[in-house]
Amino acid sequence: MGALNNKYIGILGGTFDPPHEGHVFISKYALKRLGLKEVWWIVTQKNPLKFKSSDYKIRLDLAKKFLDDRNIKVVEVDEMKNLYAIDTIFYLKEKFKNKKFIWLMGADNIENLHLWKQWKEIFYNIPIAIFDRPSYSLNITKSKALLFFRKARIKNFLLEKTQKISLPMWSFISGPKNNKSSSRLRKNR
Repeated sequence: MGALNNKYIGILGGTFDPPHEGHVFISKYALKRLGLKEVWWIVTQKNPLKFKSSDYKIRLDLAKKFLDDRNIKVVEVDEMKNLYAIDTIFYLKEKFKNKKFIWLMGADNIENLHLWKQWKEIFYNIPIAIFDRPSYSLNITKSKALLFFRKARIKNFLLEKTQKISLPMWSFISGPKNNKSSSRLRKNR
């Protein structure tokens, strides 16, 4: 994936229950590999596809304390707009009209992406970078959402030449991986 000219902000949303080195790894790799200006962590109230999450305020505070890179920030979103990805995307685009965003996600999320609220609208409203995660790479072939948008897959974001993204657009980012997982960390508590 080519550089995005330091004009784009990566959005990494999730429960961050708990935040861990894997989140930081994807964020730092996205900054470098995609040439992003910043990465914003959006800590969600809860995950609609999971039964239980730790207290939101505690997770938010932990995420803020966890970061040590000035280009990675926790950004709080209006609580009515931070449950579903599509609502968060619309909120950010409305509130920060002069900023450009790209959605960052791990490959562990793509198998169930078609279950997300208005999942097709996500593709039509923001470019998506999917980062390889150990043991989840095969999910790319199982994803109903990625199958639906198979023609929107690109090998490289060549924005240094085009400066314009035509949506829908997504790319699978391979390279170094980190096997940290919030689910495994919660099980080991």
